[in-house]
Amino acid sequence: MPTRTSRRDDVLKILTVCSHNRTRSVMTMAMLQSDLDARLGRGAAIVRSLGFGPPDLPSIPDAVAAMARRDLDTSGHRSRQVTERHVEPADLILTSERDHVIKIAAVSQSAYGRSMTMPEFLQLASLHEPPPGVDLRDWATELTVGRTARDYISGDVTEIFDPTGSSPRTFEKSVVEMEEMCTRAAALIAAVVDAPSAPNRFDFD
Repeated sequence: MPTRTSRRDDVLKILTVCSHNRTRSVMTMAMLQSDLDARLGRGAAIVRSLGFGPPDLPSIPDAVAAMARRDLDTSGHRSRQVTERHVEPADLILTSERDHVIKIAAVSQSAYGRSMTMPEFLQLASLHEPPPGVDLRDWATELTVGRTARDYISGDVTEIFDPTGSSPRTFEKSVVEMEEMCTRAAALIAAVVDAPSAPNRFDFD
């Protein structure tokens, strides 16, 4: 599939979100960043992660170890909270659960339109090819057009299993599933845009 021109002077801004920003969102952040770097080049996309638990806590040891096995270092990660200031700049927000999308809606209605569980994004993006010239932010919004809160709450939305506290075998199986999702997501995102010509910051500090 040919690449499509987006805002070439912008870095893609992507968020991953889970309950406490210590396990799923940290791992999907690290793996998606690695995949996008490989496809678009370093600096073309910035992936950050958020959650709804207490701030400034480290990723759980199982998650750090799982990423280390993939040569990804998340040992310095500290949890950050979902706020309007954090979600508004994001072009695409990939959550672990439907409840996370609903909570984002309470923080920012516009960000809600760019928020999906990662499995949900993979399904919608595979079915709706972006029109030529569309940027990631607009495409993400188009994918959720017509989604009402009532239908979303009662609908069938696929989520990412939370492996926290599970056996090593179950934890690794879950990480492999997330890894596959991130690879697919990176391919879909990379197909929408060309690498940018200039960097742009996406910081929470």
